[in-house]
Order: sequence, then C-alpha cells, then structure tokens
Amino acid sequence: MRKNESRAQKGEGRKQKFTGDRKSHSAKKESYREKSQFKRHEKENGRSFASAKKDGKGRKTGASGSDFLYGILPVLGALSHRRRKLDHLYLKQDADSSERLKKIRVLAEQHRVPLSEVPVKKLEEMCPDAVHQGVVLRCGALPFSSLSDLPQSAEGQYPLIVVLDQIEDPHNLGAILRTCGFFKVSGVVVPQDHTSGLTAVVAKASAGVSEWFPVISTPNLARFLQEQKAKGFWVIGLAGDATESVADFVPDRPLILVLGNEGKGMRRLSRKHCDWLVSIPGNPEVSSLNVSNAAAVVLFHLQNQPQIS
Repeated sequence: MRKNESRAQKGEGRKQKFTGDRKSHSAKKESYREKSQFKRHEKENGRSFASAKKDGKGRKTGASGSDFLYGILPVLGALSHRRRKLDHLYLKQDADSSERLKKIRVLAEQHRVPLSEVPVKKLEEMCPDAVHQGVVLRCGALPFSSLSDLPQSAEGQYPLIVVLDQIEDPHNLGAILRTCGFFKVSGVVVPQDHTSGLTAVVAKASAGVSEWFPVISTPNLARFLQEQKAKGFWVIGLAGDATESVADFVPDRPLILVLGNEGKGMRRLSRKHCDWLVSIPGNPEVSSLNVSNAAAVVLFHLQNQPQIS
C-alpha cells in the first residue's frame, strides 16, 4: 500500500484514526401592494428573513414555503439549474447592465419568472444586512439531492465523497460546497440533525454552487459510512490529534473524507468508521484551521496527488 501500508502493520485492520417627494395616489397603491405581498410572505412562512439570518440556519431544506435568494451568482445559479420553484425576480432600478445581469434577465424571461425593478430600499427590506448586489429572487426551498446522485460503486477513476459531520455554520457549509465544486468532488453528505440547511446564506457563501452541487441528507451517518465501505470506499477523517500528516497520505483508492463539527470535531461513531485519521501540519501556536479552510487544504492535496492504479 506504499505509504499507507503502515497502518495495516499495526494490526488495526481497516480502523484508523450569508426622496422626500410626495407619491401619487397610484404610486402609493403600488407601494402598499408590494409591501402587503412581502408581509404576507413573511406571515405564511412563520418568520422574516431577518430572523432566519439571526439563527444562521433558517428553514431546513425541503420544507414548504419560500426563500429570498440574493446575490448575482446564487440567483444566476437558481435560474440556470431550476432546482427550486421560481416565484419572482426583483432587480434594483437603474442598475448597470453587466453581462451576468443581462443573463439573469434573459433566463427570467425564458422561464417566465415575473420581474420587477424596485428601489434599493425594497431589496434591503427583503434581505436585511445582506450583500444583495441589486438582485433578489423569491423562490422555493432548495431540495436535497438523492443518494442516486453519488457514485454507486468504487469503480472507475477514484471517486471522492465528502461527509460533513454536523457542520452548523451556514457560512462554513457554503464555503465547503464552493471548494468541493471547484475540486470536482462527487458529492457532499450531511446528517439530518444538527446541520445547517441549504439556506440563502449557504447559497451566497457558496457563490451559487449549492444550486447545482449534489448535497445528500441521511438520517444515519454512521450507517451511510458502513454501507459505502461495503461498496469499496475507504474513509479518511481529519482530526487535529492524528499523528499521520495529510501530506504523507497517498490517495490511491476511492475515498470518503469526513470533516467534523466546528468545535467538537467528529463524533465517536464517525471516527470509529475511519480507516485513517490525518492532520494538517502547521504552527503549534495556532490550535487549528477553520473547517472550511481545512477542507480546501485537504481537498487540494487529495485531488492533486498522482493517482496510482
């Protein structure tokens, strides 16, 4: 097994460690109608976008109701891949027509999505404290992908799946999805509980990657790992206390990379199913990297090492 053979010699088998002018009567009616529509949306969904941002998670993916997706890349991704219900597109009045904004307009017209040009204040009401870039899309919740979107066997060019064991910060989840999309990871698997949903914050942090990248939710992460190992996958976990450096790891087989919770790391059962545990060497004065940064370091190594058949 080359550099990875040492763990077998230890007798441990597979186991290793987001003016003051008066209005005309008609303008007032239009403003009232828009505001009423916005307030009705909040009431139907039980809380405002602001409260969803406050807890960082928002509605769990796949639930009923709507989201306000904001930012050029997330909205462009949603219109391009159409995995959500597309309700209404709002653009800032007198916005510059960049190529991406032109494409957003074209896609909205193609898919018959109603479009309104509104004052920037209206966009700020929809998405408080958000960097909306003059674009907001009212849309349905983003569904999880299915297990069939993952490689069904370990055959062919070594596939790589990333498992996130209770990543709760939506900014971390979004950043990890962006990294996984960049490095052509096969898919990401998350547990149903104690994990961020695929919210607008995640879409923004992922630069729209969440709109097309496969993210699968499973009720039992340990069982998922066990089933994938039976198909021929091997599991590598990232742990700060691991003695083996990721720099010494040779990715010569189909792999599942497990990344743990921001504060607690991997849970006991997830760790138990790992064939190897690796760490990222660095300055001992700094205890660890942010999990999204750590994901980028490890994936760069795994996807850029020569694959040995």
